[in-house]
This record gives sequence, C-alpha cells and structure tokens, in this order.
Amino acid sequence: MKENWKYEIARDSMAFGSILFYLIVIARATIGDYMIFVYQLLIALVILILFYLVINNANYHIARAFVLVVFTSLFYKDNFYTIFVSLIWLFMIGAAFYIKLKKESIFKGIILGIIAVLAGYYLSLVVG
Repeated sequence: MKENWKYEIARDSMAFGSILFYLIVIARATIGDYMIFVYQLLIALVILILFYLVINNANYHIARAFVLVVFTSLFYKDNFYTIFVSLIWLFMIGAAFYIKLKKESIFKGIILGIIAVLAGYYLSLVVG
C-alpha cells in the first residue's frame, strides 16, 4: 500500500456514494419485481440532479450514499444490514472530514440526502 494508506482508504470510502455504484444498485433492482424500490431510487436521483443544477458546494457522494442506506435498508428489512450500511455511511462522513473536504459541503450533502429520501419515499407512493 502507499505511504498514506489511511488517506487512500478514506478516499476510497467515498465510492459508496458514486454515481456508478448508485446506477449498479438501480440496475440490479430492475431484475425482479422491485419497481417501488426502483422508483424510490430514481426519484431520489432526479431530485439530487435538480439540486446539483442549483446548489453548489454540496457533497453529492454523501447525499447519494444516504439514499442508498435508507432505501436498501427498507428493501432488505434486516437489522444487521441496516446497522452495517449505517456504520459504513458514518465512516464515509468521517473520511470526508479526514480528507479535508469542506464542512459546509459535507453538511449540505447530508441535508440534500435527507430531502431526496423523503421525496423519493413519498413520491414513489404516488407513482407506484
């Protein structure tokens, strides 16, 4: 491993909220009869894209990861899984501070993630 392995791990943890990982989860959810789950993820993604167009300096990796934590936890309905992904998300936030991302950006990401989850959840009830 490189000299600063802690930095490498912290940076890599941000991949949990990458758009590619998010799209893999959506693609997997389309296999089977999980359309409400797909709607939740897609609606939340659209909301985050709209926010991206108007709100600067927010960490969208953290926002997308929060969406994945909430909706996959609701999907699997397993306490161990929920605790596990929640801890990963909290580690991701800690990693964001460790790699010196702006605090304002991190907090905006958390707030936008919460808004996207609420919108995704309630709008999916209307669509689905």
